[in-house]
Amino acid sequence: MTFECSAFGAPSFPKSGSQIPPNLVLGDADHMKKLNVRLISGVREWELGDLPRIVPAGQIVLAVRGNGSSTILLDGHRTRLTSGLVGIDLTRSTGYHRLDIEGRTFWFGTQDAKLQLDGIEAMLNELGNQGTGWGGQVLFSDGAGLRNPHVVYGWLDEWAESTLTAVESVLASPRPRTTRSEVLSRRGGSGVLRAPTLRLLRSAPKQYLSPDPNGALQMSDGSRYTPLRVVVRKRSTSLDTIANRRAVALLTWLIRLNEEVLENKPSNTARVRCRLWLNRAQTLARRPLAQALRSVGPGIEQSRQAEETTDAPYRMCYAATTDLRRLFAWSATSKPLGRYSYVDRSDEIYQAYAASRLAKELGMQQTHPVLGSERLAFTGERFDMYYDTTSPPSVLRSWRAQSLRPDDSRPDLLIHEKATGRVAVLDAKYRVARDGGASEDSRKEVTAYLGLYGISSISILFPGDGDAVTVSGHGRSIHEIPLRPGSDLSAAVPLILGSFSLPPF
Repeated sequence: MTFECSAFGAPSFPKSGSQIPPNLVLGDADHMKKLNVRLISGVREWELGDLPRIVPAGQIVLAVRGNGSSTILLDGHRTRLTSGLVGIDLTRSTGYHRLDIEGRTFWFGTQDAKLQLDGIEAMLNELGNQGTGWGGQVLFSDGAGLRNPHVVYGWLDEWAESTLTAVESVLASPRPRTTRSEVLSRRGGSGVLRAPTLRLLRSAPKQYLSPDPNGALQMSDGSRYTPLRVVVRKRSTSLDTIANRRAVALLTWLIRLNEEVLENKPSNTARVRCRLWLNRAQTLARRPLAQALRSVGPGIEQSRQAEETTDAPYRMCYAATTDLRRLFAWSATSKPLGRYSYVDRSDEIYQAYAASRLAKELGMQQTHPVLGSERLAFTGERFDMYYDTTSPPSVLRSWRAQSLRPDDSRPDLLIHEKATGRVAVLDAKYRVARDGGASEDSRKEVTAYLGLYGISSISILFPGDGDAVTVSGHGRSIHEIPLRPGSDLSAAVPLILGSFSLPPF
């Protein structure tokens, strides 16, 4: 996959028609007029400008005119132009790409050639609905967001400076909340609340009334009493408000996101900027008010407050929080909006999706909330499934297992029938051939498993939309099974069950 951008400058514009942030486009106006950048695919051409173009995934020719240098930066990698042209293989690309030419930055996006970005979103939603979790950047089981350091830096580039300034203003001049409460008092006066006081005295007269010939309260028998306690209204102010807690919570987010970018070793420019933002956020977080409010919880999920509509610093803090939730904290059961976050994860997403769908069809449950953290990923009454791991020797081993050079092969999916010891090996391949079937590269790769494990049948799961096909000959067979969101596996399950066999080694 592409998009290894060393500058970590992913934009915040997955929406159609979004503008490139001004600080990402550099260079004088005269030079920008002369520079012409086009993408060519067959007979179609797209000219790159301020708006990101969306092109089909495949073989693309990049044509540059009016530049003085023969090299460009594409997704952080230096590439040499030949007569102003360079070929780019984007066949397996999904997401946005960054092109830097002589101080000017262009963005273009490639649609995935298999399920498109909408299809990836459908897989993510289905994984989330099944309670599937991942380790690393993706944790669907608890709703945490899918984060990519390029996207994180893109958000910081747009929001960090203004957000830190807003939080600093809030901490310097926080707006308090005025509250009114009813409390007990020894003193009377105009602030006494008549009805609550009478209820209090009637509830415990021996405790709150003292005999007094000149008392303010006269009973029916003529005796008089003086109240020892009365109920009064108390007015107080507090800085512990939802809006203030939300502003302080932003500091925690900014510290965390800057640290994530720095851990991924960005370019010098990005590293310097992130360190400045990090130091500023940490300094603000040490202020007494920030420390006090941080201990009572963030309040990030609360509704918008009045001051967050009328007061500029609070309004900025609310806008930044809303964008953070949109980009980094979407729920796995709702539609994720940060499409460009999974720029290089489509193969892994499909592999996890295939495992979860197949486990559901065969009556297995996930063994751990984070998929892949346990060797045995799914289990059920009849079957066990191992996911992207070296198989246990007691379940399956290759002819090389006891050799001088043992293998460490990791089948994508290994299903073990508990009662018989039979196994089925499946590979999830996020590739589709031009005819809509599994690719020849996929067939070549799984053929190696047939010889390695001595089994007679294997299955390929791929994101096609046709019928399952079996390629067979000389006692060997490969089942090509289309699997995508909304597909019906009822006809494919018998093929998988029929591929079970006892491993010979």
